[in-house]
Amino acid sequence: MAKKRATKEALLSAAIGLFQRYGFENITIDDICKEIDVTKTAFYYYYKSKDELIRDYFSTDNMLSSDELASILCAHDYANQVLRIIETRIRHVTKAGVALTKELYRIYLKDEVIPLLPEQGGLSDIVISLLERAQQEGQIKRTASPKTLSNSLCCLSNGIILKWIMAGGEFDVTDENRLLFEALFL
Repeated sequence: MAKKRATKEALLSAAIGLFQRYGFENITIDDICKEIDVTKTAFYYYYKSKDELIRDYFSTDNMLSSDELASILCAHDYANQVLRIIETRIRHVTKAGVALTKELYRIYLKDEVIPLLPEQGGLSDIVISLLERAQQEGQIKRTASPKTLSNSLCCLSNGIILKWIMAGGEFDVTDENRLLFEALFL
C-alpha cells in the first residue's frame, strides 16, 4: 500500500514540476512517466488524464495535511481557524503558480464544475462547524446560516483567486483574502 501511495505521489510531484517548468500543454503523459521511470499503465492506474491529475493536485487532500489541520484547530479563535484553513488553500494555489491555477480553471470550465465550492462532508463540515462556533462566541457578527457563510467564503476566495490569475499574480492573494474576510465577516 505504501509503495502505491509513493508511486502516486511521485507521479503527482513529477508532473507538477514538469508543468511548472515547461507548461501544461507542452508536457505529455509519456514525459511524466519518463521523469520517474514508470509505465503509462502505472500512470493510468492512478489518473485517467492530465486534467484529473491537476484536479487531484488542487484537492483538499493535497492542500491540507492532517497535521496542519490539527495545528489550526488548536486555536480558540474560531474565526481565525476558518481564515487559516482558507489561507492554507490559497498558499497551495499560489505555490502552484498562475499558469497551473489557470489550467485548473480551464478544466473546471470544460467539465462545468464550479470551483472552490465546499465539498460535501470532511473539511466543509469542519468549516461550517467553526463558523457556527464563531457566531456563538460573537467572533463573526453575520447572522446568516453557517452553511450560507461557508458558501460565501468559497465564492469570496474563488473571486480573489480569479482576480489574482487575471492580474498575472501581481498582488498578494493571501493579504487580499484576509482584508476581504475581515471586511465581510468580522
